[in-house]
Amino acid sequence: PITQTLNLKVIKRFGKVIIVQAGVGPEQSSQWSKFNRVAEIVHRAFVSRHFDPEEDIYFLSTDPTSTGDNADGQTSMENLQFAITQWAGKKVNANVPLYIYLLSHNLEDQFLLEPDVFLSPTQLDLWLDLLPADTPITIMIEACYSGNFIAAPLAGPNRTLITSTSSDRWANIMKSSSFTHFFFNQMRANQPVKDAFLTAKNQLDIVFQNQTPQID
Repeated sequence: PITQTLNLKVIKRFGKVIIVQAGVGPEQSSQWSKFNRVAEIVHRAFVSRHFDPEEDIYFLSTDPTSTGDNADGQTSMENLQFAITQWAGKKVNANVPLYIYLLSHNLEDQFLLEPDVFLSPTQLDLWLDLLPADTPITIMIEACYSGNFIAAPLAGPNRTLITSTSSDRWANIMKSSSFTHFFFNQMRANQPVKDAFLTAKNQLDIVFQNQTPQID
């Protein structure tokens, strides 16, 4: 027999996601189309894991109108700063993690955000330092030479850094089998981040033996 009834309030706390498609604009139609498809793979993976596309994901694109309903704004330094410090800053905490996915071309340790505008690890770290303390942050960078981002000051407590290649290698973004493709296939299957990384790295070793993903 029932002797007591309990009312439970369930709060969803999957986390918040910022997706940034940068590097190429619509004037570079073939490259932009490929970059956009890669970014959409990431978006669909998070949605499949029950992240709300309206409430939980902030999507920046170099051509928001062509990206479709998923885009929240134009890729720019100001909009990325807003996404991290204002949009995410009001939502994340020790129990609500932040995931950041950056897709572009790289020039050593400089991430091409806009034409002639580069995002450095130092600048990204300054914005992340403004978030509530102890917020778990996972950053994934799909770009050539992206391994340069796995270093101080960006590396630190409560941060997981994943790059699609090492500091001295190209990333095969334009190919059909990018690191993003392999990694987020595993994430859609609900694999832990480390296991997803190792599986994707092993798969990438078979296809592109000169590309070495990194994780910290």
